[in-house]
Amino acid sequence: MAVFSSGGVEIAYEVAGEGYPILLVHGFAATADDNWGRTGWVQALTRAKRKVVTFDLRGHGASAKLYDPADYTMEKMAGDAVALLDHLGLERADLIGYSMGAGIAMRLAATQGARFRFVVLGGVGGRMLEPSSFGAATADALEAADPETIGDRTARGFRLYAEGLGQDLRAIAACARAPRGGAATDFLGEIRNETLVIAGARDDMAGDPAVLAARIPGAKAETIPGTDHMFALPNPMFKGAVMDFLTGYI
Repeated sequence: MAVFSSGGVEIAYEVAGEGYPILLVHGFAATADDNWGRTGWVQALTRAKRKVVTFDLRGHGASAKLYDPADYTMEKMAGDAVALLDHLGLERADLIGYSMGAGIAMRLAATQGARFRFVVLGGVGGRMLEPSSFGAATADALEAADPETIGDRTARGFRLYAEGLGQDLRAIAACARAPRGGAATDFLGEIRNETLVIAGARDDMAGDPAVLAARIPGAKAETIPGTDHMFALPNPMFKGAVMDFLTGYI
C-alpha cells in the first residue's frame, strides 16, 4: 500500500481501476483489504469501470498506530478521508462506508456533501439512534489478558476478529474508547446526497435500515434477507443492491 500524511498521521491507501472514483471506508477493527478486497468489492467495482480508493483507518492495518482515544474522533477520521481525496486530486467521488465506516461516511456527507455524489451507508440502521455501551465493552475486551474471560459475546467477537487480522489491540481499543460527541441525529438532516442505507435482516447490531433512512432527507433503505453484520459484505444480494443503487436502478 502507498502511504500519505494526513496532518502528520501516516495513512495507508490503494487505488485500483479507472473511471469515476469511489471511496470505500471500512469498519471497526477491520482493514481495507479484509472488508473490500477479500469480499470482492474492489474487483466488482473495477469491473464496473470505477476508480476504487481504499484506505486503512488510523490505528488499523498498515496505517499509523495511535494510543490516545482523542486521536480517533469521527472528525479526525473523516478528515483523513478528505485529506486522501485531496492528496489524489479527486474533487468528487461516490462513497461507501460499512459499520463504523458508515458512521464516518455519514459525517462526511453531512459536512462535505459537495465532495460526494452517491452515498451508501452499510451495516447500520435504527440502532445507531439508540444509546450504546459498545465502545467501553469492546475496549475492555480488546485489552483483556485472556479472551476466554470476555463475557460480552459481541465484544469477544471483535477481539477475536482483530487478533485474526494481526491488529494492534491497544490501538484498536483506543479507537473504541474515542469520544464520539453528539448523537447521529444531530447531523442526519444535513445530508443532501443520494443516500442508501442497507443492512442484513439478521444484523442485530444495525437494526432496521428504514428507521435510520427516515431521518435522512430522501434516503432509500434496503434490507437483505438471511445475512448478519459479519457476513453482509460478501453477500451477493447485498452487493447487487448497492451496485443497482450506484447505477440508478433503485
